[in-house]
Amino acid sequence: ISVLSSRPWCSLTHNFDRDRKWGFCVPERRRTDDPCRVNPCENGGTCKPIPNSRSFQCVCPESFGGRRCQNQRCYETLHLRHYDPGESWGRIHLRNVEQCACVAGEAACERVRYTGETRFRKHRYRLSSLQNQAECYNSRGAGYRGVVDTTESGARCLAWNSDLLFDELHVGTVADPALRGLGEHAFCRNPDGDRKPWCYTLNDSAISWEYCAVPSCLMPQCESTVQLPLPKPPRPRRGPACGTKHKKRLSVARARILGGSSALPGTHPWMAAIYIGASDFCGGSLISSCWVVSAAHCFFSNPLKSQIRVVLGQHLFNVTDSNSRTFGVEDYVFPRQFSVFNPTLHDIVLIKLKKQDGRCARRTQFIRPICLPDQSAPFPDHYCCAISGWGHRHEKAERYSSLQEGGVRLVNHDDCRKPQVYGNHVTADMVCAGLRGCVDACQGDSGGPLACARGDVSFLYGIVSWGDGCGRTNKPGVYTKVANYIDWINAKIRRKPKAS
Repeated sequence: ISVLSSRPWCSLTHNFDRDRKWGFCVPERRRTDDPCRVNPCENGGTCKPIPNSRSFQCVCPESFGGRRCQNQRCYETLHLRHYDPGESWGRIHLRNVEQCACVAGEAACERVRYTGETRFRKHRYRLSSLQNQAECYNSRGAGYRGVVDTTESGARCLAWNSDLLFDELHVGTVADPALRGLGEHAFCRNPDGDRKPWCYTLNDSAISWEYCAVPSCLMPQCESTVQLPLPKPPRPRRGPACGTKHKKRLSVARARILGGSSALPGTHPWMAAIYIGASDFCGGSLISSCWVVSAAHCFFSNPLKSQIRVVLGQHLFNVTDSNSRTFGVEDYVFPRQFSVFNPTLHDIVLIKLKKQDGRCARRTQFIRPICLPDQSAPFPDHYCCAISGWGHRHEKAERYSSLQEGGVRLVNHDDCRKPQVYGNHVTADMVCAGLRGCVDACQGDSGGPLACARGDVSFLYGIVSWGDGCGRTNKPGVYTKVANYIDWINAKIRRKPKAS
C-alpha cells in the first residue's frame, strides 16, 4: 500500500516481507537544553559544553575561580601568583614571617614565629618512609638520606616544600625530587652536587643556606707499627680566585632591581654597600681584599673619609648580620680625567678599605671578589649579563630594598648612540645594556656591577653610571666600561688579577 505523507517514516520489517510494516519517525527535538545558551559563568568566564553530556565547564579569568567563576582569588604580590579562596601559604614580608590565607578575595596575613617545626603545607613527612637513615655521608653526600635537620651553626633547616622557598631550589623546581632525597621534610640533602649536605635556613627573616652538621663516613686510619712511605698527594686543583659564587637557586635573575627579583644571600658576593654621610648611598664591587670599585659621581662632593663606611656581605639595606663585615675607608682615588663638572665621563672610583687586625676582607660564601675583564676579549652585543643592587624598585620609589638582581642584554654601541636614544652623550668609555623592556638600574644602584659571566666565572664588565629615568622605553642603562680602565686599576692596586 502506498503511503503518502509529508512526515518522515521508515519500514519496520524486511523489504521482502509481504506483511511489511512501517511507522512514522519520532520528530527530532530541537535542542533547547544547550548548557551554554545562556552563559552560566560569572565575572567574564567563558562557558564550554562538555561533549556527550548536558554539563558545562567555565574557563575563568585568572582572578576568579570556582565552578561558575563566582569566587574571587587572591593575588600575592611577593609570589606573583593567585591563590584560591581558603588556600594558605607562608611568606617573608618586611622582614617578618607571615602565614597568609585567601579570604573573600583578599590575602589575610598574620605574623607568626618560625620554628623548625613550622610547616606551610598540609602534609608532614613520616620518618617511617625514610630508607637508609645514615648517620654520616659518603663522597659528597648526594645519597645521604639521614634525618639531621640542623646546620653547622645550629640553625634549624627549612622544609624543602616550604612556601618561603618559592623562588629557590626546592621540591617543586627540581627534576626527580624523590631521587634527590627531597620531600615534605627539613632534613639535610645535597641535590645540587655541592661538597656536602646542606639546607636552607631563615636568617633574620632572610632566606639563606648553610652546610649541615653531618659527619663524613671517612674514618681516620688506624696507626700501624710499620711506617710505609706515603705517596705524595696530588696538588689540589685551585679554582678561580675571583668571580665565583654559590649556586643554590634553580635559575638566576628572573627579571626587581627595576623589574628584577630578590637575590639569594651569596648570589652576588662581591656586592659592596657604600654609605656616604647621613643620607647618600651607592653600590660597589669588591675586586680584591682591600679594594672596591664604584662610580665616581657618588663621591663628586669629596666627602670626608671618616664619613664613609663600606659593608660587604650585606643582604638587607642598612642591616648588618653575622654574614656581613663593615669597613672604614683609607682612601678613594679618581681617574686623572674625571671632572665634577661632567661626572658621567670616566665615572669610576677606587676605594681602599681600612685593614682590621692586619687584613681587609676575608673570603666567605657571602664575601668574594669579582674578576676584572680581559681588555682583548669583550663580550658581544646582546650577551646576557646581570645587574644587582639595593636601589629603588621604580622611578618614584622612596625606599631602598633588599638586594635585587636582574638580567640585561648588552646593546650595540651604535644603536645606543642613535639620536632617539642618547646620541653622542655615549662615549667609547661607556657600554649600554637593557633595551626593549628589560630590567634596569634605578636610584641607589649607582656604582653597582654589570657582571657578565663566562662559564662559572663573573667579570665586572660595567659600573652602573647613568640613564634617562628608570626602565623607560628606548632608554637603556649606561655603564662605565671597566675594560678601558684596567691599566689604571692595576697601577693603583699594584696587582694583576686574572681568572684561571
